Amino acid sequence: MKKRFNILTIGCKANQYESQAFSDQLKTLGLILANKDDNADICIVNACSVTSSADKKSIDAIKYFKKKNKNAKFYFTGCISKDVKSKLDDDIIIIPNTQKESLVSEIFPNRIVPKFRIKNFDNHTRAFVKIQDGCDSYCSYCIIPFTRGRSRSRKAEDILNEILKLSDNGYKEIVLTGINLGEYASDISFADLLKEIHKIEDIKRIKLSSIHPQDITDELIDILINFEKMSKYLHISLQSGSNKILKKMRRKYTTEIFLEKVKKLTSLNPDFTFMTDLIVGFPSETNEDVEDTIKIIKEAEFTKVHLFPYSKRPDTLAAKFLDQVDKSVVDERKRKLSFIANEIAYKKREKFINREMKVLLENIKDDYFVGSTLNNLIVNVPKCEKISSNDILNVKLVKNMRRYILGDLCK
Repeated sequence: MKKRFNILTIGCKANQYESQAFSDQLKTLGLILANKDDNADICIVNACSVTSSADKKSIDAIKYFKKKNKNAKFYFTGCISKDVKSKLDDDIIIIPNTQKESLVSEIFPNRIVPKFRIKNFDNHTRAFVKIQDGCDSYCSYCIIPFTRGRSRSRKAEDILNEILKLSDNGYKEIVLTGINLGEYASDISFADLLKEIHKIEDIKRIKLSSIHPQDITDELIDILINFEKMSKYLHISLQSGSNKILKKMRRKYTTEIFLEKVKKLTSLNPDFTFMTDLIVGFPSETNEDVEDTIKIIKEAEFTKVHLFPYSKRPDTLAAKFLDQVDKSVVDERKRKLSFIANEIAYKKREKFINREMKVLLENIKDDYFVGSTLNNLIVNVPKCEKISSNDILNVKLVKNMRRYILGDLCK
């Protein structure tokens, strides 16, 4: 009987890519993915430790796996804080992030293990492709440089071969991901890599997972605007709308630099959209700092904002700051920012109603196909026999809902 495996992924797109690589390696070695009710022989948790909430999810995940799969071997990898390590049972094998690519070789030391690459992206019509790992930024609140190591980048040929394979398997959209994409530095530049990917005929869309404002160069802006396959959308990390807080975070930009990049892109293409991340309640944050953040939300007109309450991470500079913000204050600020961000996003989407745009259909939810436009608007299209997942179709955007746009197929 073939051995079964299960993988639970917590956190970022880089983790999702890596879990898919584990899955592809294990399947090539003859193992099968366990069904929901099956017991697995091998369980892997690919963890995240960016917040205390992520730490809890990682601990809960391993407890769930151990309860359900009593005879399995357990492997724990990803970003792992000291606190999480201290709570793991002795029988759990920890593979550090920097050794993640050898995890399957650790399980099967006497077998020839395929390269740590992906062939598919299970249950998705878009594929994440990791081109960079690690980070050299050392922001004051973040432990990622300590858990993932220094920045390092893949060779262009290796990336292009992987994307060609994904293209052969029917994928039309590629999402380039990494811990800090702007630090990509290999045998060719990041801009030249994008140009090479753009030449792959059957890849119709190229998206960046996220990028920092200081890394949005004029050359990158030119590619984003003028190369037709490039997504007209960016996830730009802001973290705070206060220059005082950004300095304490050790971020490498100001709010003025952030808005300069946003305005330049929208002046060249008014349809360009933006998403961002914000940390609420960073040490010493005041109501005035929150008001500065609100001004940026309104000016940038984000279509989505990810809000994270500040999480005190051991071994970071910010953990030593004395002026921590009370949790009740953080919760109230988060509610306020969430309400305003959702209202701004709704108004931004309203500008696209009655427009006809191309939508890449992905998965089915209830009676609708869920898809996205080139500028990353989420569109729900009523299910019918003549359309299927992975189609790119002309859709009229007819009604603005709270979290998506309702679309109608153009005749």
